[in-house]
Amino acid sequence: MTVKGSLLIRGGTLVDPARNLYGAGDLLIQGNRFVELAAGEKAEADEVVDAAGCVVTPGLIDNHVHCYSGGTELGFVPDPSLLPLGVTAAVDQGSTGIVNCESFMQTMAAHSQVRLFCTIHVSPTGIITERYSENVDPQNYSLERLKELFQQYPGRVVGLKVREGREIVGQFGLAPLKAATKLGDALGCRVIVHSADPPGDMGELLSLLRPGDICCHCYHGKGSTILGEDGKVRPEAHKARKNGVIFDTADARVHHSFPIIRAALAEGFCPDVISTDLTRASLFGNMVFGLPAVMSKYLSLGLGLPEVVKACTATPAGLIGMGGKLGTLAPGALADVAIFELSDKSFFYRNRLGETFRGNKLLIPKMTVLNGKIMFRQIDFWN
Repeated sequence: MTVKGSLLIRGGTLVDPARNLYGAGDLLIQGNRFVELAAGEKAEADEVVDAAGCVVTPGLIDNHVHCYSGGTELGFVPDPSLLPLGVTAAVDQGSTGIVNCESFMQTMAAHSQVRLFCTIHVSPTGIITERYSENVDPQNYSLERLKELFQQYPGRVVGLKVREGREIVGQFGLAPLKAATKLGDALGCRVIVHSADPPGDMGELLSLLRPGDICCHCYHGKGSTILGEDGKVRPEAHKARKNGVIFDTADARVHHSFPIIRAALAEGFCPDVISTDLTRASLFGNMVFGLPAVMSKYLSLGLGLPEVVKACTATPAGLIGMGGKLGTLAPGALADVAIFELSDKSFFYRNRLGETFRGNKLLIPKMTVLNGKIMFRQIDFWN
């Protein structure tokens, strides 16, 4: 029996952690959905892509970016920036607050082909610049306006963001996080907390998080970290994970430390989510570049390919309420695909802490499919 489709990706290594799939196979798309291919069935399509020797994954989801171009100093334009990286969906993490979230949704989200979601910063203006910090005084938070925005953009607004860096919160300490979790209870949503250089003990910060909340920059190296004085992962971090707290790398240029990562991975304290904290300043730069480079770093540090892919597909898909629709190659799911060459090419990493690391694995993007359409193809990846 022959099954027909619009696009056939043939002969690649399929990596779909949502279904525990890792092996050679063909992938058939009809329109904007994946089509089931039963054993023994042949496939025909209007266009056939030879993916022999390549890794074929669901379209990547970058769970932490800042892409409000024109509305913030940090923002980049999503489509030309993310599609060449294999990223087909992204979450803008708190670039906007209650005063500018609607503008972001009506401009960037409405006019981007990349699937955009966002969290709303508890600070009314969000993060509009790196020149000075946002006002995090809890007296300025507005539950009523937040309720309106969550109702206006259901499924697109996916949580609340709060930054708990010492230089940001100053005299307020952990009060912004405490107030944010109360808002989260009232709204029935998760809270995403920037944990780098916390105002006090990292263990205390982690103890405030609820099941489903996200600790981003989990491997940061400034101030109190997830490691205790003994160099081991803190009991509070293990307890938080057991209680359902999500740990997201959100590496950025300065919010990761190689000694912290190595120590955590040595204990099996692996990330739930791998993301970039990408901004206009770090996009294609030699400290972050984009999600495939960050994924390659964790591959080089010893994580397995299925683990790394899951942290950029199935897990973030579930966090944004799109499990089974995005982040998987399953029949019936939306047809977003990323194709990579996995090379043993040496790759040099550094960060703004002055740390360096030379990786030995590199995911090189070859093609991106969004909604069943080829949106990027490297010039030498041709039939």
